[in-house]
Amino acid sequence: MRIRSVAAIAIAGFTLAACGGTGKTVTTRSLPDAHATTQVHVGGAPVGIATGAGGVWVADNAGSRVRELDTASGHPKGRGIPVGAGPVAVAYGEGYVWTASGDGTLTRIDPETDAAREASARIADPGGIAAGEGALWVTSRARDTVTRIDPRSLEAVGDPIDAGAQPGDVAVGAGDVWVANTADGTVTRIDPSTGEPDDPIHVAQYQVLGLCFGEDGVWVAKTDDRLAQRIELVRIDPESEAVGEVAARIPAAIPVRLAAGGGGVWATLVGGVRPPATEPRPGQVALLDAGDLSVPVKLLRAGMRPAGVAVGEGAVWIANSGSGTVTRIGL
Repeated sequence: MRIRSVAAIAIAGFTLAACGGTGKTVTTRSLPDAHATTQVHVGGAPVGIATGAGGVWVADNAGSRVRELDTASGHPKGRGIPVGAGPVAVAYGEGYVWTASGDGTLTRIDPETDAAREASARIADPGGIAAGEGALWVTSRARDTVTRIDPRSLEAVGDPIDAGAQPGDVAVGAGDVWVANTADGTVTRIDPSTGEPDDPIHVAQYQVLGLCFGEDGVWVAKTDDRLAQRIELVRIDPESEAVGEVAARIPAAIPVRLAAGGGGVWATLVGGVRPPATEPRPGQVALLDAGDLSVPVKLLRAGMRPAGVAVGEGAVWIANSGSGTVTRIGL
């Protein structure tokens, strides 16, 4: 185990936290007030969302494009930027917007010009994407690896890095890279300067479902049972790697997406997917207190099947894949 200073916070995907981060740690320790909530139709199947470079960026899985949203109104700008087939994740960092697509392509987008360029590397079944510490980091669920990409040359750096079983979410923060290993209940910490992984951090008896960085912690959604009937949020101390003793119950179903910022941790709740639900119901976002996970969860309404969440540009942004909408919750 390496001891690293928590003062070295890096960007990974979103502006306020690494599942989003500007590099600034928010120190408030009470649940933020959520102001006006608006729903904006963006079309397609929004499955990922990120903030950065003064914009909000949405990955449309159905339209194989990235759409920029106006930060004040949430309305789309233009017709979108074409990317690889079936984008599954989007992130901002190292001065660019990045997408990973189901066909294995990685695309770099210049937020100033909207110019898009594909990386030479292809990633089998990408699970997550983050940028920071001088590189782009992409997980491969099929290969159980993380690939490091040079953000300028778009070439892979070194060999793929071994992670745990079926790595999904990845975030950069506290000077390291953090990987959620979905199938074995662990988190892998990678030294970005050497590409060397630490020993796995055991978090769950069954699965790690989501991960993000921000608010002075690595936040992990996990389950200890095969049916995922109980999903909980725990905090990993980025300095000691200790897993917090308090676990907050999230009234969620798979999949779960996380973001941290504004004093809280935000988790998507996909809606009516379990019996006795007979009709699809709008999803929600759960707000948890980053300073005290024993505080009751606050639930806010989202759209149908929320599939991504980001914090930045004065709001929380939720990509709703089932309704082709984005929910904006003002902060």
